Amino acid sequence: MQNIFFAAIVIALLSITGGYVVTLFALKPMFDTAETLDKLLKDTLHELNIPIATINANVSMLKNREKDQKNLKRLKRIEDASKKLLFLYEEVDYMIKKQINRSYEEQFDAKEVIEKEIESFMDIKNGVEILKDIYPCTLYTDKRGFIKVFDNLLSNAIKYNKENGYVRIILKDCKLIVEDNGIGMSEEEIFRIFDRYYQSNNKKEGYGIGLNIVKSYCDENFISIHIESKKSMGTRFILNLSKIKV
Repeated sequence: MQNIFFAAIVIALLSITGGYVVTLFALKPMFDTAETLDKLLKDTLHELNIPIATINANVSMLKNREKDQKNLKRLKRIEDASKKLLFLYEEVDYMIKKQINRSYEEQFDAKEVIEKEIESFMDIKNGVEILKDIYPCTLYTDKRGFIKVFDNLLSNAIKYNKENGYVRIILKDCKLIVEDNGIGMSEEEIFRIFDRYYQSNNKKEGYGIGLNIVKSYCDENFISIHIESKKSMGTRFILNLSKIKV
């Protein structure tokens, strides 16, 4: 019975994901005005909450009854997948509203945001040790954009690291530093690193757009970026956040 329920949940998640993709392409001609787009997005997000809430409620119920550790891990993966799906819808909402110049600026503590994001990487850090030296820094800017910047920097530091390497996150005097002891970059690679779709190693996963997103956000918010890197010795990104500091 439980296997049937697992299958039903997976099918539901796949169906919702398929609907997400189809909606973006099939309804594109309807996006004639910002008002129409805004209404469609809000209605879609509202309707999405119902199946997501149903999945999470049933997963929670099964977790309380389940004793087998393998099944508990499966339930945890389903729960995480539903959260990720909701996050993807919110990303669509954010990106499109950003294109029509909707303001997303808000005040927040970068320390709290960074610590939360580091926690989300703990299951996917692939043996890389994440060190941190983080102090409070209150910012006023596009919070979701800031999170995307940090996630991309941390993701790259993990992806291009060495076996049993480390990533050090420093936030002090409103300067954000993300450094690693990974494979590093040559001067030519540093020169091209922010080009969209550029990847120094095509065997790695991804599309080469992460650092382009970082550069675009920093340019829009007057955040200076400094890169220090040497082949086989690691890379350090330094972001000066003083222009968006409260």
